[in-house]
Amino acid sequence: MTLPAALTPAGGSLGTRFLLVSYLPTLACAAFLLALVWAGAPAPEIDPARAWQVAAGLGAGELLLLWLAITLAAILSHPLQLGLVRVLEGAWPAPLGPATALAVRWQRRRRDRLAHRTLLTSSAPAQAEINRAGAATTELRHRYPPPGLPPLPTALGNALAAMEYFAGSTHQLDAVVTWPRLYPLLRPETKAIVDDHRDAMDTGCRLSVMASLTAAATAVLTWRAATVWLLVAAGLLVLSRVAYRGAVQSALSYSVAVDAAIDTHRFELYHVLQLPVPHDPEAERNLNAQLCLHWRQHQPHPDVAYRQPELTAMPGDAPPGRAA
Repeated sequence: MTLPAALTPAGGSLGTRFLLVSYLPTLACAAFLLALVWAGAPAPEIDPARAWQVAAGLGAGELLLLWLAITLAAILSHPLQLGLVRVLEGAWPAPLGPATALAVRWQRRRRDRLAHRTLLTSSAPAQAEINRAGAATTELRHRYPPPGLPPLPTALGNALAAMEYFAGSTHQLDAVVTWPRLYPLLRPETKAIVDDHRDAMDTGCRLSVMASLTAAATAVLTWRAATVWLLVAAGLLVLSRVAYRGAVQSALSYSVAVDAAIDTHRFELYHVLQLPVPHDPEAERNLNAQLCLHWRQHQPHPDVAYRQPELTAMPGDAPPGRAA
């Protein structure tokens, strides 16, 4: 299935992307908390059967109002998806500085352990050891930015930072400034693959946050009830963790898809910019570096000859070289 995608994380049409990323997680969270309240929370006695009775007794008008309220909440929260992803990447407020520093140290240790697995321990390594080192090298490149850059506090942030650094780097293309210009030029089949991975990542992020919020609300509503309800809250935290891990895996797949799309569609940029195609890889890298500098810092455009667009003769035009 082709999923409509947004060019930016906070964008997106109110179609399948909205349904997956915003509406369904909001609906699930709201339905669970409503059922909990209908069952008697925050009273000490919570009876799930009571929730079914209340739900069955709702009229058409009440159901319509509930649906409108949930839909409105999903629509209002949809543009906040970018901020939500940024928080999961590790963009935490200043008061959480100690927690940020602790998380960065943890991620640095994980990166160092993974980097250690890329080393060959013998002068004549066996093929199995070479394969393990190669797999670790690939994983290190996908999961973390290069050692010269500090890691971010979260696995999701490091995976996306690695994508921003490595995608298109062999062609001297900065993915941060290149991708918004290249994305509209992708072929439909390539765009569908990229969009699927992006929507899966955003859905995992939203589910993770919504499950955490639902767990907190469940704990508040049921703190006077039986202990089993606290286990339900704990189960929601497990669900949040699973959704986050899924978002990280989707981010890794998204990174690969973006890198492949830049590799296979980068020449489309020269066409729409009316620039001549470079004659060799070195000329391409030089031109790409100049273009990225122009896009990133608004430096003067690369000093290259424009390729004149082909002019299509209109009906009634005189042939070239003949007066009209």
